[in-house]
Amino acid sequence: MKSSFLLPLTLIAFLSTQLLFAQSDSQTKALIEKVESGLIPVLRFEGDSIWTMESRMKHYGVPGLTIAVIKDSKIAYVKSYGITDKTSKLPVTSQTLFQAASISKPVSAYAVLKEVDLGKINADEDVNLYLKSWKLPDNEFTNTKKVNLKHLLSHSGGLTVGGFRGYALGEPVPSLIQVLNGEKPANSPEIRVDKVPGGTLRYSGGGYCILQQMMIDLEGKSYPQLMKELVLVPLGMNSSTYEQPLSGEQLKLAATGYLPNGKEVPGKRHTYPEMAPAGLWTNATDLAKFIIDLQSTLNGESQQVLSRSMAQQMVSPFIERYEGLGIFLEKRDQTQYFNHGGWNEGFSSLMVGNTSHGDGMVVMTNGNQPLLINEVYRAVGNVFKWPGHEYPVYKKLALTAADRKKIIGRYQTDKYGLTKIYEEKGKLFHQNNMDEPAEFFKVGPDTYVRTGWEQKIKFLKNPADQKTYLVNLIFNDTVRYENPKMPSNEKTAYELVNEGQFDQALAAFKKIKAEAPEHYLVNESNINNQGYNLLHAKKIDKSIAVFRINTLLYPNSGNAYDSLGEAYLAHGDKKLAKENYEKALKLNPGNENAAKIVKSLTTE
Repeated sequence: MKSSFLLPLTLIAFLSTQLLFAQSDSQTKALIEKVESGLIPVLRFEGDSIWTMESRMKHYGVPGLTIAVIKDSKIAYVKSYGITDKTSKLPVTSQTLFQAASISKPVSAYAVLKEVDLGKINADEDVNLYLKSWKLPDNEFTNTKKVNLKHLLSHSGGLTVGGFRGYALGEPVPSLIQVLNGEKPANSPEIRVDKVPGGTLRYSGGGYCILQQMMIDLEGKSYPQLMKELVLVPLGMNSSTYEQPLSGEQLKLAATGYLPNGKEVPGKRHTYPEMAPAGLWTNATDLAKFIIDLQSTLNGESQQVLSRSMAQQMVSPFIERYEGLGIFLEKRDQTQYFNHGGWNEGFSSLMVGNTSHGDGMVVMTNGNQPLLINEVYRAVGNVFKWPGHEYPVYKKLALTAADRKKIIGRYQTDKYGLTKIYEEKGKLFHQNNMDEPAEFFKVGPDTYVRTGWEQKIKFLKNPADQKTYLVNLIFNDTVRYENPKMPSNEKTAYELVNEGQFDQALAAFKKIKAEAPEHYLVNESNINNQGYNLLHAKKIDKSIAVFRINTLLYPNSGNAYDSLGEAYLAHGDKKLAKENYEKALKLNPGNENAAKIVKSLTTE
């Protein structure tokens, strides 16, 4: 079935494209051709192939893609590829609408920061001052510090619910208040505070649902109308809307979503009542207008929506170095970039811009294949010579006995974690905690690279203590001695899991949580991901141990019990699977998947 789809895509994607130029000249056309033929992996060696847009869309099975490239804060070009739907085979055009998914968040942030500019909201005050139809319940985590707007925008409010899966055609769609309370027919848990606000980043689409309710209560209008008035119309984003679901003429322009396995999303696309975090329908041209306005506002050339000072706050680090207000941040060669990705059922996207050079890009697809988007991103950055986007071609160097003696071993990372360098069947591997190991290559004196990573790694002796350290070099090659080689008698929490020492592992996790409750190693989502890494690697006993630890650290998390139930089911232990799915269902009555499994296990 897959092969029968590829031939029409080859024809349609490159014979029926729509191309718009800001400046229709031969130089721009040449750059476009270089982008289309210059897709590259994150790590490239001598002799590796460079890919074409056409071949990679085939490789990933992505039906349609649209791209807008920005140069000097102007649209350099917009181009569309492929089809909106495998049945109709209608070509993607510059007018095709895609679900922006989480890119809805920075656009929503623009609107609420406009309200701050207007003096209607104090971004440092308790959000409950602005909520009328619903209140965020206080608990022991909010006794000393209340959740404010900046916490919502920066994912630092200690709020639950990372993302949403939407509602298929024909399913009942909950109200926003039902989503906030996790009440049926909502398919997500209640949105609550479960750690002290103002700590480290924990991604929460739930926080943006609170933002959505704040805006509705403040202005007494629907969220789509508010977004239209505050952002979309002022920026000329005339094709965009937060309406969920689409109707009328806009529905005719909507792409059909396709899942990672290539299957069509049931009903073609999901409905997202969680509009602020996930509800924007748009195209690459309109999102490019958003990037350009933010750049122009930062440069003092626009006040269409925000003041310059507010735009500067938006792109300044608020939580650590990589999260502003509604947007993620990354510095490359001293150039500040802002970005946000998106993933809804059947749709993936990415927007990137920088704050000083006027570079930027939007890529939108009707497939869940972010690796393709990242390859397009690297091609654009490389071809348009964005600062910090040079991707070297490495030569693999032979390992010596001295190399092996120096680098093979265990390294303490981030105080409580582990990076292991080991050799197996003549190949070198790099592994963080329980992540999948990746092959490791020498590319220079004491310098190595890992498959799938852009950064380089060095192994250096610290003059202060004469110990060997694993040093991660990020973009500017800054050396920080942070990851010392560990003595063999010290064990990390995940090593204890790996060795089957459950009680000792649990004690180690509890110790980390007590000493550093914000550390990523004891983040519920991170532990859950580590458990799934083991489950997918068929290490089921170890995955059960990790999921059990998560339920003991987070006994009020329905998701933790759901994952443990899944692992027990994979192990063939239906009794324990049912018990844990029942616990998940009790904590989150809207968990339809858990309800179905409990019902099936009950009738057996």
